[in-house]
Amino acid sequence: MQSSVTASQSTEAGVLSDRPQSRSAFSFVVGFALAALLTAGAIITLLAGEGLAGHATSFASIALLTSLAISAALLGIVVFRLVRVVRAWRASATGARLHTRFVALFSLAALTPAVIVAAFLGYIFSQSVENWFSQRVQNTVENAAFVGRDFVDLASNNIGDQVQAMAKDLNQARRGITDDPHQYGTYFQVQAESRHFSSAYIVDRAGRILVRAEQQGAVGYSPPSPQALRTADGGDVSVRFDQASDRLVALYRLSGYGNSYLLVSSALEPGLVARLRSFDQSVDDYRIARQRQGTLGTLFGLAYLSTSILVLLGAIWVGLSSASRVAEPIGRLVNAARRVAAGDLKARVAVGEERDEVDALGVAFNRMTAQLETQRRDLITAQEEAETRSRFIETVLGGVSAGVLNIDRDGRISVSNRSAAQLLGHPEGDLAARRLVDVAPEFADLLNQPAPQAETAPQRVDLMRDGGTVNLSVRMAPDTEGGLVLTFDDMTKLISAQRQEAWKDVARRIAHEIKNPLTPIQLSAERLKKKYSGEIASDPETFQRCTDTILRQVADIGRMVDEFSAFARMPTPIMAYAQMNEIAQSVVFGQRLVFSDIRFEAAGVDKPIALVCDERLIGQALTNLVKNAAESVQARRARDGEPKDGFVTLRLRDLETGVQFEVIDNGLGFPEKNRHRLIEPYVTTRTKGTGLGLAIVARVVEDHGGLIELGDAPGPGPGAVVRFVLPKRSLDTIESTAASGVGAS
Repeated sequence: MQSSVTASQSTEAGVLSDRPQSRSAFSFVVGFALAALLTAGAIITLLAGEGLAGHATSFASIALLTSLAISAALLGIVVFRLVRVVRAWRASATGARLHTRFVALFSLAALTPAVIVAAFLGYIFSQSVENWFSQRVQNTVENAAFVGRDFVDLASNNIGDQVQAMAKDLNQARRGITDDPHQYGTYFQVQAESRHFSSAYIVDRAGRILVRAEQQGAVGYSPPSPQALRTADGGDVSVRFDQASDRLVALYRLSGYGNSYLLVSSALEPGLVARLRSFDQSVDDYRIARQRQGTLGTLFGLAYLSTSILVLLGAIWVGLSSASRVAEPIGRLVNAARRVAAGDLKARVAVGEERDEVDALGVAFNRMTAQLETQRRDLITAQEEAETRSRFIETVLGGVSAGVLNIDRDGRISVSNRSAAQLLGHPEGDLAARRLVDVAPEFADLLNQPAPQAETAPQRVDLMRDGGTVNLSVRMAPDTEGGLVLTFDDMTKLISAQRQEAWKDVARRIAHEIKNPLTPIQLSAERLKKKYSGEIASDPETFQRCTDTILRQVADIGRMVDEFSAFARMPTPIMAYAQMNEIAQSVVFGQRLVFSDIRFEAAGVDKPIALVCDERLIGQALTNLVKNAAESVQARRARDGEPKDGFVTLRLRDLETGVQFEVIDNGLGFPEKNRHRLIEPYVTTRTKGTGLGLAIVARVVEDHGGLIELGDAPGPGPGAVVRFVLPKRSLDTIESTAASGVGAS
């Protein structure tokens, strides 16, 4: 936009546009050609004989005045062009200074010879006119006129004498016409040949031929004119020069033949008659010109003035055109170059047919800008494609769960995705340009290995984050820049699941191996107690205490075996609509009876909350959580004497997409380290715990499609919170999902 405005301002400031310039150039050329033709015609007319005689003076005057009027209009066009150049120079338009210099140089270069030529022509005109009317030329012309007249008189007198002599002889032999026409014709032929007449005729007044005598090559007969007849009737010889046939024709009246005439012709040198007539006309024109010398001088002055003005205008126009031919294309090139510098690669220079180096420069510039535009368009297209691919790769990398890092030769992170930042425990934008060993020192051993030539096998890296351990499976591959591409997945849940499956197998084996001998041990202890309690007299109290211990420990082992069996064979949930508020109230009521010294509360149970679930399993999970929380409160009292006001709160929240359960206590709380492993089997912080309570709860939550989270209790002081969310689903959705799962298996 800025380039366009600059170009338009330059045009308004005075840079000539092509269309007005072409119109003015066409008008000037047409006007100059017309004025030159008129001036040339007038000069030719003046220089010719007719012009000197004044027959075409009016034409020459009109032509010269018209030429001067056209020259005035041409002068206006030249002044208009000069004014535009000056305005452009004052406005500091592009190329205006160069244009002005070229105009001045070319105009001066053209004016110098033009002034010389005009002065030379003026001198020639003045000298020519003076020489035409000098005394010497006048004497020559008059003497030549006398010579011409003498020649005509001599020729006329000679043929007149011959005609009169022949007429006298014919008058004496007049009777021969009627007496012997043949003899008379021969006589007439001899008379004509002896006087060297090419033809001779005796005609009557009506022009009819009475007697004929013609030499070989003679021109055909032409009847005499009335003027010739009148001259002959007056007794004189009528003599005339026939220019068409180059002959001298004479007519004389025969007095002895009644109303008859002698008509003869004598051949002259070819073209002599025409030259004589032209000479006579030239002499007459010269005499007239002498009489009109002042008028001719004025006309020659106008011719000189018109010629001089045309020569000067032509010189100035040639200077302007030559300057424009060089300066204006350069100005357009400068404008186009500025537009290209401003980023507009569509800038082109208007060029026509390639005539010289200036046109070649414009063509080369247009070719260059076209190539630049094509290259920029290709670069933009390539950049857009690269950005599209980059966005696609970023989208793909951002959507995958695996972390992806690209590190350079110095071990600095150049590219990372969102999953990598999350797994490494840093904000997404915090990894750029940082060394990987500074972000995650656990990768040091991996990076100290020799650079791989291909993708490596998965290697395990354990990260310590927020008091817990994150197990990563890492692969390395070289990139094209000498760096490494690291891809890693969070294997913590997978490893935990593998542990759970392993512990399930262990639980089944333990339950199988232990449960079998428990029954006979219990039966034997009961039988010993029943049969021999009355017979033991030496130390009955010890016997009673030992048998009671055996029975109690067998019962404890039995309960442990039952837990192992329950964990190893979790039943398939039976889904149905159940009221979560009723389940929560029932669990809290039951635990109040067991732990009477702890305050239990149920929050969020004042309104029905329906959920599709296995009511028995959810009740069991909530019971385990509330029971564990109460035991944690008792353990804190036993250790610290606190808290005096122990409490356990079971809170329900009816969310838009699910139901959230929270069990909060102010007991010992969870350890900071490896807290996430407490939901694994046989991992516990209690001395008498089996480590299966939270594992069973996590399994129930997982079977219902929920998520479980362990954390610190809100507010000051120790305590723990176990939070899990069960999604809201319909029975149809659950049944279709179960059916597809069965079919798939």
